[in-house]
Amino acid sequence: MTVGTTEVRQMSTNPRADTPPPSTVAALIEEAHKNPMTAASSARPDPVTLARRWGIYTPSELRQRCRDSACGIPLIAGLIPERSISLVVGDSGIGKSPLLYQAALCVTAGIPFLGHQTSQGRVLYLDFENGLGQVDDLIGCLARHLGLSGIPEDLMLWNYNNAPPSWKSEDLAAMVSAAQAAWVIMDSLTAYAPEIEEKASHVTRVYQSFRKIIRESEAAITGVHHLKKPSAKAEEAAPPLEEDPHRWFLQARGSRVLINGSDVRIGIDRPSRASNNSEVALVIGGFGRVRGNIPTTFVSRVLDEDDEPLGYDKLTGAGLLFNLEQEEAYRRFPPAVRFKEAQKLYGRGAQATSDFLKKCGSLGIMRKDGRDYRKVEVAEQAE
Repeated sequence: MTVGTTEVRQMSTNPRADTPPPSTVAALIEEAHKNPMTAASSARPDPVTLARRWGIYTPSELRQRCRDSACGIPLIAGLIPERSISLVVGDSGIGKSPLLYQAALCVTAGIPFLGHQTSQGRVLYLDFENGLGQVDDLIGCLARHLGLSGIPEDLMLWNYNNAPPSWKSEDLAAMVSAAQAAWVIMDSLTAYAPEIEEKASHVTRVYQSFRKIIRESEAAITGVHHLKKPSAKAEEAAPPLEEDPHRWFLQARGSRVLINGSDVRIGIDRPSRASNNSEVALVIGGFGRVRGNIPTTFVSRVLDEDDEPLGYDKLTGAGLLFNLEQEEAYRRFPPAVRFKEAQKLYGRGAQATSDFLKKCGSLGIMRKDGRDYRKVEVAEQAE
């Protein structure tokens, strides 16, 4: 029995033959910390399963997915990306609706909008503010201004005043799917979801519902929003949109999540005193989540023979500099100029010349081409 007891004790204290000694375990742990992907790489997940079940892609698979589904083609180049949430902000009565109806007509007709190329597609415009007669008159005038022979049938119009009594905001997903729209314009966002200005959580919930619609219908969604009442204190006044779009958007009504949660933020404002002349009716600017600031666009209002508004055109040319000295310097530039020559013709220091050339670039009247700065032809022809 003594021998048996000794054997039992030995069996209970001896390590199992297949268990590595403590020194080996410590070495394995140390190696795992140094190379955390070593263990995972030996059992690589199936990419097909990841993509189909979870929508997880490797960089090369993501690139191929974009090619197959024509990702990256914007609805309006430089303004409205496909499958995105964008927010258009401006004061009440400034002209947001006419401008967006013109954009909708341009997309449905596949023609440029204020100089921006468009990708033709169906547009669903949800109007919570204008009456049926107003919309009919407006799109008729805009179509004439754009030179269209008729109003494209791909412009799908919905008006809250004429909606079925049973309509509710939860019907949006089914409406977008039924209309097969590439772009949905919601005018205005607060009218669609009145609680959206109250709490950040309301914004998150609405934006999540928009993301779901985008995922299922592959549409872009644009919400129209308003500004707060201006402060009476001069120190709290917002900067001009064309000078500081990020601070300008701080005057948007409601939570900051409205701005930060969108992919693109587009502001529409009247020109500041520094950039005001008789031709400029509106200034358009803003910034995107990824691409940075949107170049400022100055817009003129086109009137008919009875001085009634017809539509909008983009202003171009050296006059957009709103600075006589800079306008004269720009006109002295040859079609292509390098920095040193530009500095000599401008007659200012290196930093002032650099700022001037950047200003010309942001206004679309010059572009950087390698070491050259080239005048944009359309701007030259418009002068």
